[in-house]
Amino acid sequence: MSTTTASATTLAPAPAPAPAPAPAAAGGGAGSTGLAGRAHEAQLPATLCLAALTVATVISLCRVFPDWEYLRTMVIVTVGTHIVAVLLRIARTPLLVALPVLFLAVTELLALGYYRDTLAGPFPGSRTIELMRLDLRLVVEQFPTAVAPVPSVGSYAVAAAAALALCVIMADTFAFRAMGRVEAVVPTAVVFIFTAALGTDRHRVVVAALWMGMAFLTVAVLRFRHTSEAATWMGSRTLRLAGALPAMIVTVALTAVAAAAIAPRLPGAGERALVDTRNRDGGVTEVLSPLVDIRSQLVNRGNVELFTVSSSDGPHNWRVMGLPNFDGNAWNPADEPMSSLGDREAEVPLPGTLVTQVISITGLGGNLVPAAYQPVSLFSDRILWAAGTQTLVLPDDTLQGGEQIVIVSKVVRPSAELLRSATVDNAPGAVYYQLPPGLPDSARNAALQVTAGALTPFDKALALQNWFQTEFIYDIDFQAGNSNDAIDAFLRVRRGFCQQFSGTFAAMARSIGLPARVATGFTPGDLGTDGLYHVFGRHYHAWPEVWFDGIGWVGFEPTPGRGNIDSEQYTGVPPLQDDSGGTGGGTPVTAPVPTFDQTGNDPDSSSTVPGAGGPATGTATTTTIASVGGGGSSGSGVPPLAVMVLAALAAVIAWMVFAPRVVRSLATRHRHGARDRVIGAWQRSLGLLSLAGAPPPAGHTPLEYADVAERTIGVDQRAVRELAVHVTRAVYS
Repeated sequence: MSTTTASATTLAPAPAPAPAPAPAAAGGGAGSTGLAGRAHEAQLPATLCLAALTVATVISLCRVFPDWEYLRTMVIVTVGTHIVAVLLRIARTPLLVALPVLFLAVTELLALGYYRDTLAGPFPGSRTIELMRLDLRLVVEQFPTAVAPVPSVGSYAVAAAAALALCVIMADTFAFRAMGRVEAVVPTAVVFIFTAALGTDRHRVVVAALWMGMAFLTVAVLRFRHTSEAATWMGSRTLRLAGALPAMIVTVALTAVAAAAIAPRLPGAGERALVDTRNRDGGVTEVLSPLVDIRSQLVNRGNVELFTVSSSDGPHNWRVMGLPNFDGNAWNPADEPMSSLGDREAEVPLPGTLVTQVISITGLGGNLVPAAYQPVSLFSDRILWAAGTQTLVLPDDTLQGGEQIVIVSKVVRPSAELLRSATVDNAPGAVYYQLPPGLPDSARNAALQVTAGALTPFDKALALQNWFQTEFIYDIDFQAGNSNDAIDAFLRVRRGFCQQFSGTFAAMARSIGLPARVATGFTPGDLGTDGLYHVFGRHYHAWPEVWFDGIGWVGFEPTPGRGNIDSEQYTGVPPLQDDSGGTGGGTPVTAPVPTFDQTGNDPDSSSTVPGAGGPATGTATTTTIASVGGGGSSGSGVPPLAVMVLAALAAVIAWMVFAPRVVRSLATRHRHGARDRVIGAWQRSLGLLSLAGAPPPAGHTPLEYADVAERTIGVDQRAVRELAVHVTRAVYS
């Protein structure tokens, strides 16, 4: 008994005003000030580091956007989410209440940042929610075919801001509610890795060094915040953030600078990636997907030569396919039988010029053959004719590098007067007048307004074309797609490239009774010193065609900076194409001295071109052109990507709800060491004694509380005092 008393006397804290070191005292007593002090000291620095990491992630998005226009609004949304999360933690709001509040706050911040003109007072209105839903759905639809850089305004910016705000919610929950360290960095790490894999090379070393530095610093500060070990640091007797933080910052900064300086100089740093996520090299295996892959052709394979053309009549647009079916999501070809082309010259109702082309394949793949419109004969029995879409097809083979194809086309250039006198009532099928449900009212209303003063179908089509040419901007960085949602976004932003111009023109034309479709193909290409037109990926193009009775399909050019030499006399748009690598405006098309004279007859049958001979003849075949979808699901079901996103979101929310409880349970279950076991036993004893009517008074040391417990409930002082001695020794050791 004397030994125990002596120990208690020796180990008990001096009767100073602040006997701080004992975390074992329950009820917020003096014993908790050590750990709690360190936690509160690091709370603000940890929050600031986490917010800085989010800002670094926002900056890293410069690799998927073409400019910095996205930055300011996205920083406001993400930092605002951090502030709301901090306020909820300060108010000690339970997680089940905090999560809905955070989601509502994110919605408000997105509305203020991107849809301010639709707000009902300070709050989102029904139009705000509808536009937000439209933009997010549009990104989900287009993601499988998206190519960086994507536009820094519009749908992709909204989706990126929403995704990062969700990362903020997860990171704050993992860091301060589930007591995580590395776990708090994982959400933004996913976004960073995503941009690194799919983005461009813009500032890649700088943003990587910045992000990695902030990530390491955040983990270090969070580890300090959550540590429960009393230890020394840098010669100090106690572990304090003020002493640790400078060393952390210096270490992280030196590491980031060294990585930025050394990594680009390591062997193999400039070599091609093991996995090419952007497919920028091209090759004969590149398959031409009508309209769906047009932006990838323009951006990724802009400088890849696809084929060359020797033309007897100078430059033309080399048309590939007509797309008649619009399902509200994409323009698709029709399933149709194919037959031999034969000699179709008599089927073209108007007089025109016969043009002979020798198409030499270099990097173009797939089974669709480009030619001046309209092909009337060819010198190959491998190529068939799909009359409905007016397409030349290799049904059972693909184009091969080095292959040459001789095609004769009859090019018709109707006058504006002839077109103005024509009707549009007898198109080849009802499909050319049809529109799916859900076409935005903005498209119908704009079509009616633009064509209000036009008296003939031709004047209406011309008014639509000129409206796009003068009121819109060509922008290769705008999101791809021709869905109803994409049309609405395109008309709001008034920026896009040929895919949006052609598809929106055709849909708006149908909305006012004009039979229309979308055509895909290529502008003439670059005239070389060899007299050939060299056609690159950047020359891939799409334009609308309108049907006129007695004339046929007539092309228009709504895309600014583009123009077809064969339609200039009735559209008034000079022949222009992109010669700037896929990112610039239109430049004039150059006409060469013809490489050989052509009188309108078929080429000599002794031609040495592979596959040469008379025009192929034969019976029809049942081979069909399969419809090509794009940009998302065209069916009535939920897209698989959307299901995966929703499932992942549900799993994350479930983890955020249950993570704190799981972490506390695991921490209690896996305590180790005599010190932790003694403190745990003391805390359990405090709970039982409190239930018995002896709650621990605030500010009492364990030894003082042992005396109080004995006097209050008559418990055996020796047992409680023995435990108090051990817990005091454990704390002070």
